[in-house]
Amino acid sequence: GSEMCIRDRFRRDHLSVGAGSHIMISDAPYLFARKYSNSNVSDQVLIGLDLEAGPKELTSGDVFEDGTELRDAYSDTQTTVIGGKIQLDTPFSIVLLEKI
Repeated sequence: GSEMCIRDRFRRDHLSVGAGSHIMISDAPYLFARKYSNSNVSDQVLIGLDLEAGPKELTSGDVFEDGTELRDAYSDTQTTVIGGKIQLDTPFSIVLLEKI
């Protein structure tokens, strides 16, 4: 279905998902980062699973700095990191955050 398509495209677009290191940010909500870098490429994403549908406030950890514009690839929603927090309002329990 379309859910698998979104995840597959996100994995394809981000080396960090398959080859990066896993950085746990919180257990509840289940939030983690994937980071990958070598001499030519640097990529990082923030993934949240089993979240509440509707408004969400997530901690960006040290993954994305304040002022970074992000896109949730799952809902195609854009947001900006403010005070180390990411606020989104989506009807889904998954977020796939990438830098715009």
